[in-house]
Amino acid sequence: MNGSRIKVGYGLGRAGALLLAGLLLLLSACGGSSGRASNSPLVVGILAPFTGPDAALGPAYFAACLPAARAINSAGGVLGHPIQCKQFDTRGDPADAVPATRQMIASTPNLMMVIGCTSDEASSVVPILDQSHVPMFCMTGQSEFNKSSFRYFHRLVPPDEYDAYAMVGIAVLLDHYDRIALVFGNDIGSQTFVPPAVAAIKKLGATLTINQALALGQASYRTEVEKLLATNPQVILTEALGSTDATYLAELKQLHGGMIPIIGSSATVDPTWFQAVSAAIGTDALVSSYQANNEPTTFNGPGYQQFKKLLAASASQFASAPKYATHPPTLHLYDGIIMTALAMVAAKSTDRTVYNPWIVKIGNGTAGASVVYTYGDGVKALQNGKAIRFVGAGGPTHFNQWNNSQGGYIVVRYTPTGDTETVGQLTQAQIDHIASEAGV
Repeated sequence: MNGSRIKVGYGLGRAGALLLAGLLLLLSACGGSSGRASNSPLVVGILAPFTGPDAALGPAYFAACLPAARAINSAGGVLGHPIQCKQFDTRGDPADAVPATRQMIASTPNLMMVIGCTSDEASSVVPILDQSHVPMFCMTGQSEFNKSSFRYFHRLVPPDEYDAYAMVGIAVLLDHYDRIALVFGNDIGSQTFVPPAVAAIKKLGATLTINQALALGQASYRTEVEKLLATNPQVILTEALGSTDATYLAELKQLHGGMIPIIGSSATVDPTWFQAVSAAIGTDALVSSYQANNEPTTFNGPGYQQFKKLLAASASQFASAPKYATHPPTLHLYDGIIMTALAMVAAKSTDRTVYNPWIVKIGNGTAGASVVYTYGDGVKALQNGKAIRFVGAGGPTHFNQWNNSQGGYIVVRYTPTGDTETVGQLTQAQIDHIASEAGV
């Protein structure tokens, strides 16, 4: 469903609809009611691109919500409330994201939280969500959120600048390349990688051969490929979503007579990206030429096993859901939903202003807290009067004072079936060193 086009106050006339929407927004901004009917559903809003050039992002986040809802609902819901997942399409454009966000808040008084809010639109929508007291787990990498004052903002993925440092670190520190090309889409989310990557390449003593910003969705990039080949790069760092990387790399293979090594951002570790690029250049060529950085996950443990089982069961609602079993952003957003639900149980409230501070307490734990790996076990522990720390599908969190959690990177490559396997690691100390060299 695309929840961004819900009409509020239909039949009341324009003035009446606007008045009703304003009243609903005012009520929502008060944090929601803790006195809802015991069986009324709570909504997890997936606020992300489902159409437009970055349409591949939304499904990965929707895939996080479905198994989380199954885990929560099978354990009795949250304080008696079942959980529902609803999509709200930002189209990856702030001009569409702002009205979609306002409409979501106005039309969803039982909004529990939001996941998604990507780099495409986060700068515009995070202030709206924060003002309306909506807890959010965002997939934005923008550095403005590294030390922000938004109390309802949470991030389980590193900022894009550190993602960029990891890509450069793979190229220079691990693979020892010294001639590097940057090929990124011209969208907001992709371009945030470029300045830190340029700085890191220079500080680590490598050469930037060319920096290309690709207009998304073009039928051909032959001219751009020819310009790149003229600079003789040893490796290409890339993030250009949709069909853009597929078209560009197919023409690169044709004109070069083979592939040049590729290092992708974590956003390229995605079933849709794999399908498009492998179809364009061949699976063998992609498997042999590609690496990417990704958030550290072990893909094992009781939290992950439950996630994987419930993800497979969610195929009845979303056929592609099982493809995201090793997609770290999906795992982390799943954890964010479970964490928030446990925060509500710990706070004994469905009022967003009451349970929001508990999210960090549940994620980081406190001295003597019992570690729990599933929602059901967390509820039982809380009911027995225990403090808990939730360690979910994506592993432990380490929230800092700005509600950001990060801990280095793994290096992955694709298998012929489109799964990923870990082939290396960059520690947080290595990333911090690159950041220091780049002047951050």
